[in-house]
Amino acid sequence: MALSARSLPPVTLDRFARRHRLTITPYNGDDTIAYLRAVRSWRGAGLAAGGALSLFFLGNVNFPFLLYGWLAGVLVSEIQLAATRPRFFGERLRLTPRALTIGWRLSALLCWGVLAVLVVRSFFREMEMPDRIWVAIPAFVLLAVHLVLRDLHRRAVPAGTSDLVGAEFAARKSSARTLMAFGIAAALWPAFGFISAELPMPVRPVTLAPVAVPDPVRFARIVGEPVRWVLSPETNREATFGEADPRGPLALSGDGHHLIYRQLGTGKLVHRDLRRTDVREIAGTGEILLSHDGAYATVGTTLVHTPTGSATPLPGVARVIGIGGGRIVATAGRRTLPGALTTELVTFDPQGKVVSRAPFDPSLDVRLSPDGRTLAVVTSADVLTMDPATAEVLTREPLKLPGPGYELALLGWSADGRLLLRADMEEPHVSGHYLVDPLTGTARRLEEWPEPGQIVAAGRIT
Repeated sequence: MALSARSLPPVTLDRFARRHRLTITPYNGDDTIAYLRAVRSWRGAGLAAGGALSLFFLGNVNFPFLLYGWLAGVLVSEIQLAATRPRFFGERLRLTPRALTIGWRLSALLCWGVLAVLVVRSFFREMEMPDRIWVAIPAFVLLAVHLVLRDLHRRAVPAGTSDLVGAEFAARKSSARTLMAFGIAAALWPAFGFISAELPMPVRPVTLAPVAVPDPVRFARIVGEPVRWVLSPETNREATFGEADPRGPLALSGDGHHLIYRQLGTGKLVHRDLRRTDVREIAGTGEILLSHDGAYATVGTTLVHTPTGSATPLPGVARVIGIGGGRIVATAGRRTLPGALTTELVTFDPQGKVVSRAPFDPSLDVRLSPDGRTLAVVTSADVLTMDPATAEVLTREPLKLPGPGYELALLGWSADGRLLLRADMEEPHVSGHYLVDPLTGTARRLEEWPEPGQIVAAGRIT
């Protein structure tokens, strides 16, 4: 796309001249053609790069990737062109209509406000590293657009004949309007996405009839259209779970009988034993974890006794790792990038009293076994077990997957001591969910489980 854009059709030059009422002369023709070739080639390269990254990471063509890729091409072309111009500043030029300027400023302020809320929220609840990256991308793009626009408006027009000045002014007008228009799109896309996710779904006029599910549930997954949660019991067919808000959190216990979810319509966080139809409201906000038997849960940093609904805050905790064997294991610092300062691994009893403390690497993604005696860590090469009381490594075995993977995520433990691993592999036909033996590193693919790209909440793992 970038190479084909270098060949400038005459109609493109004529259209540019008519739009900006520019007369092409022997003196400004070369500069105008060079400008159009540069912007077309870089924009084409950015669009192609966005599409390629979208296919690489998502397996399909995604609009935000295309938008940000194309906008990156616009920015690179303007930075390259600015580097060839004199670096002196004059009075501010008026390059864009007033309505477009106001729209850009308001949309940028809205996006910056949303990003500020997300940054503040990240200090109070756990945020995965990909989510942090997606927060940083709009911030970086908005800042780059602002700086390039400022340069276009404030950089003085070089002295010259009227046709040369007119060509320079037309190029800047075209660039400023393009940057503002697509900058508005780049600002509003994440802002509206965040706002729509936070707004409660409207209450449906139908009455939901809760249905008991006697068999243990292996997993719950999101399907659509319409978007909804579906439960997959061990022996029965899949059942639509219309009580749960598909945009809200949902977590299953290891025995497959207990469920915490956000209730559709009311927006309340509730607990339910799937063998019954009554629900109990749960306090707290944040990531949800359940013990294997469903007797205890943590919502954020609040410990909840599900049979009674009583809630106990866990002091000095930033992230809960798991509940099992009558203990709650948490960390004093949030998960971060490798190389960060060591934090503490803290163990509590069900009354919220500290049992043990140990130094801990906050970059590790670990899961606590159902009996509370072992922590598991999976890397691209190894599977490790650790002592939750001391954070010492107990075993280390090579991870035996059928090939290299792009992304590995440890989801939990089975009752018999194996690990559930979600693996996105280089060879798509072997991607999926695997049961890994932590003592040998051997892995068995679960054929009946969904593909890695689907949203899945794990229940009874067998």
